[in-house]
Amino acid sequence: MKILRKILLVTIVLSLSYFTAIFFGRIYSYFFPFIQQGFFAVSKESVEVTAGFVFSYIFFLVLFFTIFGDSRKYWWMGILLIPAAFFEVYFDFSRIYFPIALALAGWGLGIGLLKLKQKLAAR
Repeated sequence: MKILRKILLVTIVLSLSYFTAIFFGRIYSYFFPFIQQGFFAVSKESVEVTAGFVFSYIFFLVLFFTIFGDSRKYWWMGILLIPAAFFEVYFDFSRIYFPIALALAGWGLGIGLLKLKQKLAAR
């Protein structure tokens, strides 16, 4: 039953990442403007969606596994963040602090919501 819960969490994370990718991509583009250069020029929107998907995946994965994960939640987070880490290291290593900040923000928000959930369950 625990594996079904993990699969459900990953499905929710991927769905939310898909629908909020443009939002996270625009935030990233606001802080780090995209400079279009080179022979294979890509539209700004496609870069925002692609980068935004990875950023929203990182944020929501850490957030949901912090709130709803069991005793091995950090192990699962580490394994599931490997593809995002490869993407970030390969494409934008100079700004690796942005996804780390998103992960820390998701973790902090998740810890706060977990404590709130535990406090409400204790009543």
